[in-house]
Amino acid sequence: MRHPSPAPVDIGSILSGCLDRVAGEPGAAAIWRAWEAAVGPQIARRADPLRLRGRTLIVAVSSAPWMQELQLLKPQIRAELNAHLPAALVEDLFLVLVEGRDTIAPPRRDAPAARCPPPPAHVDLGGLPDPLRASFRALFEAWRRRARLL
Repeated sequence: MRHPSPAPVDIGSILSGCLDRVAGEPGAAAIWRAWEAAVGPQIARRADPLRLRGRTLIVAVSSAPWMQELQLLKPQIRAELNAHLPAALVEDLFLVLVEGRDTIAPPRRDAPAARCPPPPAHVDLGGLPDPLRASFRALFEAWRRRARLL
């Protein structure tokens, strides 16, 4: 007897769940997708979310004047960002100055690799299908090896 194949699943929904687990908060991956819509293109060119630490979003800012401006806008940015998320995840913003840039730009491909951050100590992959779970285990193992080398 042949069993029907499972219905196709959008890879984005699977990866969002995995990214949420790595970020440590359900829905946290949505912060990066919602950032520009929440803050607008002018701010998004000069500030990028880096990571969510607990309920504090760490944001890289391109210059001291923009950092001062965003410091004053923190309550509005937080409210707009949370309004664009499935659940309110951000209670505070921690602004970090990225010196020497007028705007935040993606890293150049020929730039030297930055120090690899440590991999998470434990990520629950139990809810994933076996092939995807094996892929993520291999990814985390490679991450651990790279972190030890650098």
